[in-house]
Amino acid sequence: MNEDLSNIGFIGAGNMASALIAGLVKNKYNNSQIFVSSPEEEHLKKLKDNFSVNVTEDNVEVVKSASTLVLAVKPNVIESVLDELSAEICEKDPLLISIVAGYKIASIEKRLNSESKIIRAMPNTPASIGMGVSALTPNKLVVDEDKAITESVFSSVGLTCWLDESAFDLFTALLSSGPAYIFYLIEALQQAAKGLNLDEGITKELITEMIKGSSTLASLSEDSPSLLREKVTSPGGVTEKALEVLNEREVGDSIVEAILKATEKSKDLGES
Repeated sequence: MNEDLSNIGFIGAGNMASALIAGLVKNKYNNSQIFVSSPEEEHLKKLKDNFSVNVTEDNVEVVKSASTLVLAVKPNVIESVLDELSAEICEKDPLLISIVAGYKIASIEKRLNSESKIIRAMPNTPASIGMGVSALTPNKLVVDEDKAITESVFSSVGLTCWLDESAFDLFTALLSSGPAYIFYLIEALQQAAKGLNLDEGITKELITEMIKGSSTLASLSEDSPSLLREKVTSPGGVTEKALEVLNEREVGDSIVEAILKATEKSKDLGES
């Protein structure tokens, strides 16, 4: 773990903040250097019991204690939180990392009314099991050391990539929302599997293991997904018949269209 992280503070103690804290602790980051604030006593107690981190209901106390500050609150309260912390942030000048969905760097800068080092991050829910993917984007004041610190935080829960902020809406639609599409597929496959007359738990395990194995094969193989699909598809066979139905229903085109529509929705929400 990168020692340059020094003290790191979390404003908010919800699911994603908890996942990041778990990742940091698992990767041997000193729990005495992690500070967390939240109005939810139950969330704080859970983090204190599980990870022995410093907890408080006072947001200002966390800002005073941290050189890196993760903003992990809901979008509907971010502006009031920034107003509360603005003076302290300006004085302390921490690296700000925001995981607030849909809230742009320019909005943070405008709300603080001062120059701050800001990185916006967009993780997805598999971060909760250390298998997430996170997009990162910096403002102009961020330097390489700040990027390294941020990568240390988010690589503790999965893969990271740097994107232009203009690509965040597509990333949100494709990869942040992506787990929901996989769960949708699992639901459909479970419905098709009813004729197996197996316990629902066993069916779920078989289907999820098939998806896990297939995705691992796609990740490790030098063959493209198209070639891997062709290798499974014998002419005139069972797989070919299933794919014929999917192609007739234009499922592939529908998936692309769905992602593009979701991207538009993300843009609309960010501008509202």
